Amino acid sequence: MIESILMCILLVLACISVLSDNLRRSIVFLGAFSLTMALTYLYYNAPDVALAEAAIGVGLSTIMYLVALKKIAVYSIIYVDDHADQINDDQITGISNTIIKPLELFLERTEEIEPQIAYSNHSLESIIEEDLHDFIIYKKDHLTYFYGKTSDLIFQDIIANMDETIDNIEEIRVVFRDEVLSDDAIE
Repeated sequence: MIESILMCILLVLACISVLSDNLRRSIVFLGAFSLTMALTYLYYNAPDVALAEAAIGVGLSTIMYLVALKKIAVYSIIYVDDHADQINDDQITGISNTIIKPLELFLERTEEIEPQIAYSNHSLESIIEEDLHDFIIYKKDHLTYFYGKTSDLIFQDIIANMDETIDNIEEIRVVFRDEVLSDDAIE
């Protein structure tokens, strides 16, 4: 009975780690897989192998993967809704399904970079002034604005492939923020 449970857990963790769209999540599931393997070795009375698996598989390998992942380029995206007092889960889910998730998949699969998503209710002008993000998504009325720099090749790739990546692109406007002032861009 315990053998079957351990094998099912191993199978599920292996599938999740391989099929996950997020690299960090995959590494965490691989660590959990190694920990479950260590428990399986312990169940089969192989404590020396279990200890080695725990030390190398869970500890060393997971840390090495996370350090390597940290060196991978991160593309910073921020969704700005300055009309909201507070951004709640419903707003995040609404924008996530239509724009954020397709962008994440595009960046991970095509550009091979890790997207970092942030949500803010600060003013668009302050976000542009801070200049901390590569890509700004701003929703005003029924239109969505994509702000990026002309020198950003990833932003240019997103725009070039927007019709294949995102639904309802008729409601999206592209603004190169180094070519226009923020006040002019949303009028």
